[in-house]
Amino acid sequence: MLKNISKKIKMVFTEDGFTYGNCLLVEDDVRLLIDSGAGQALAEARPEGVDFLINSHHHYDHIRGNDSCTQAKVLLHPLEQKLLQAPQNLTASAGWEELMGYNNYFDPRNIGIRLEQTNRSWRIDEEIYDGQIIDCGQTKLIVLHTPGHSPGHCCFYFPDEELVFLGDICLTKVGPWYGDPQTNIDDFLKSIDRIIELHPKKLVTGHINTIISDNPQSTLIEYRDRILMREQQILQHLQKVPCTIHQLAEQHIIYRKHHTSFVLFWEKAMLKNHLQRLLNLELIELVEDGRYRIRKAG
Repeated sequence: MLKNISKKIKMVFTEDGFTYGNCLLVEDDVRLLIDSGAGQALAEARPEGVDFLINSHHHYDHIRGNDSCTQAKVLLHPLEQKLLQAPQNLTASAGWEELMGYNNYFDPRNIGIRLEQTNRSWRIDEEIYDGQIIDCGQTKLIVLHTPGHSPGHCCFYFPDEELVFLGDICLTKVGPWYGDPQTNIDDFLKSIDRIIELHPKKLVTGHINTIISDNPQSTLIEYRDRILMREQQILQHLQKVPCTIHQLAEQHIIYRKHHTSFVLFWEKAMLKNHLQRLLNLELIELVEDGRYRIRKAG
């Protein structure tokens, strides 16, 4: 479904579910598409006539329609390009064996993607970089490198419209997601703060099918603070009893339910990043039996 944001900018809202994502279309002197994961709705954007395709990051729900943009130059941040060639990176499951104890992560019943869809090469023609201004004619956008969800994740600021396309700073009820082993929570907090400091009037994301214009500042602040609230819950639980990451996952600090093994894995992956941050802050310590506990004073 196409939804007008302005005369030149449209959202392509997917209706295909979990492993798909929204796209942003600029129809100006240059036709530009940000992300390609909208599924059936992508056809409405006429991807075969797009001049430039920018991927916000490497995850499969944002790149799965890249091949439909047959005439486009494909752009991606350099930190994302090296992650494209392994299915476990595209499906956000890197580190599975360590956290789950077995390696057959790619069960289509869990994620609804076939291995052959991701186990392939991906074409990238040019790099994007922080602060880059992309001129489509009347429409200008600025690339914002916003790591945290993934190392090279980018958002896109349209200054004339005071609009930001947030990619996977998704603003959904189950977010934020920061389980990539190559990112850290401090990066994510700084990235969200960077968007807040822009004071945008409109926000659009990869996974909410609406244009957010009612107090976007409060929406961003509440979303950011969920990260810190999760961390406080971890500390409160460790204050009661030292535990392993697997025992901590049973407390459902990130997700209320673990509907699939993927959700359990993502819980553990984000807990791991929280625990690493708390270790760095010297608030907790790791003891020999794999349990974490509150660091003793002195």
